[in-house]
Amino acid sequence: MDFSGIDGEHYIAVIRAGAIDPYGKTADELQDELDAFDAELDERLLAMTPEQVEAGAQIPPLPAEPESAFDERFRQDDALVGRMRALELQTARIEGERRVLLAAHMQRAIDLPGDTETNRKELASMVAVDLGVSRRSILGRMARAHAIVTQLPTAHEAAAAGRITTGHLWIIERETQPLRLDQEVSRSERARVESELVEVAERCSTSQLGSKAKQIVNDVLTEPLQIRHETARQKRRIDLFDAGDGMGDLLLHLPILEATAIMDRATQAAKKKPKDDPRTFEQYRTDALTELLLAGVVPEDLHGISPIKAHVAITIPATTLLEDEYQDDDPLRAVQFPALLDGNTLVDADTARRLAGDSALWERLFTDPVTGVAVTVDTYRPSTAQRRLLQARDVRCRMPGCGLPARTADVDHTRDAAKGGPTSLDNLANLCCGDHGIKHDTRWQVEQLGHGVLRWTSPIGHVIDDVPEPAGPIFTDMPRSRPKPVPLTRSERRKRQRELFQRLEDAHAARLADPPPEPEDIPPAWGGAEALASAEPTYGPTPF
Repeated sequence: MDFSGIDGEHYIAVIRAGAIDPYGKTADELQDELDAFDAELDERLLAMTPEQVEAGAQIPPLPAEPESAFDERFRQDDALVGRMRALELQTARIEGERRVLLAAHMQRAIDLPGDTETNRKELASMVAVDLGVSRRSILGRMARAHAIVTQLPTAHEAAAAGRITTGHLWIIERETQPLRLDQEVSRSERARVESELVEVAERCSTSQLGSKAKQIVNDVLTEPLQIRHETARQKRRIDLFDAGDGMGDLLLHLPILEATAIMDRATQAAKKKPKDDPRTFEQYRTDALTELLLAGVVPEDLHGISPIKAHVAITIPATTLLEDEYQDDDPLRAVQFPALLDGNTLVDADTARRLAGDSALWERLFTDPVTGVAVTVDTYRPSTAQRRLLQARDVRCRMPGCGLPARTADVDHTRDAAKGGPTSLDNLANLCCGDHGIKHDTRWQVEQLGHGVLRWTSPIGHVIDDVPEPAGPIFTDMPRSRPKPVPLTRSERRKRQRELFQRLEDAHAARLADPPPEPEDIPPAWGGAEALASAEPTYGPTPF
């Protein structure tokens, strides 16, 4: 930013007070630029001769080298990120003002004499006609805005200030609905849960927030998950929507366990697609499911043997091993936690027991009682123990912001096996197919700091530490928040990005000179593709 002609200190003070810089820069970044501007100005003044000063000549610019291709790329990348951040902040403020406006007039409709519903429809119809949208849409937005502003003030303020996105806010509003309807939960407890969800949202992507919010809310609800699940299960149905162009959308609303199993069966079928088949993966998966639905046999006994084969992982806090057994009223009973499907979806206890009863494969997962991170697994198939442990530790793809389950991800050597990287837990992590390619083919860099912590560095020098989520209960005196990104100045980020750029060029040149053999990025104990082809499909892990 060029500070010539403006009061830089005043501008920075305005940004610190809550204004938004047009390019999304923070007050500290602007202060660094102002300091650099002042230093350059002093250098330019010192370069002037006394005659130039006496004559009032313009301050000459310092001689500068032409902008290199690297500097131009860094500047454009940095400008993209900064501008997007600024637009998101501006959008968040506008959305916040819209919510306040709609909530205020929703309250006015409630307070006006007469029928509240009629008052709401009258207000909504006026807005709808003027904006060219449906009255039902405005009514829904008014009700949602009123609920958020009045019942979730902390989340509303965080979203309006740009600390969390509107997507985070919608998830918090959706997941806390049972909590806000539960009259047995105190107002202070609701406020505590809301504050915790906002804190989680500030350091997580929207895909990660959903599963965490379910667990946080479930811990304080007075009505057990089993009862809520049975009530919701009565609403299962199938809907058909015309999508145009001779296409349609078939929507199945059914228990998450069966929905996940159906999706997984179609996915495993698509993984066996012949290489010469011209269909895409998605097309093949859709055709496989369609054929199963149309040509499959409907069982006469709908309550017969379950077709789902689960892999059951029993998560055991290490403190449990200190007790031979405990009674129902024992304090250790309090550390029990609900069943999880793929590590991120709550399922009721009866469903978990049914899966366990139908499963021939069980394994025990021991967790560190301090950090909650998985430390060991025993299994009847030790050839897959290392992969099982990584799935239990990572839960999801380890690229920051990605929420795809580790079960469907690739096991990646952080330091390439072709370059001497060992096949050890401190050098392995789960990355989904797309992020696996990003890690290898772009300027993103990653290193392991130990205990499963991955440090990612973006192409413009931003540093993000991705910490494994606890797999089990943890002691509350241990900090649970994910470390904030390491703060770096613009010059430090440029230096780091230049190093990453050079490393990428060196690696590319080395591959062209001597292409290494394609390594099998799979733990050596695994049986290989032939073992996978002969194995029965599973739908786990389902740790509980």
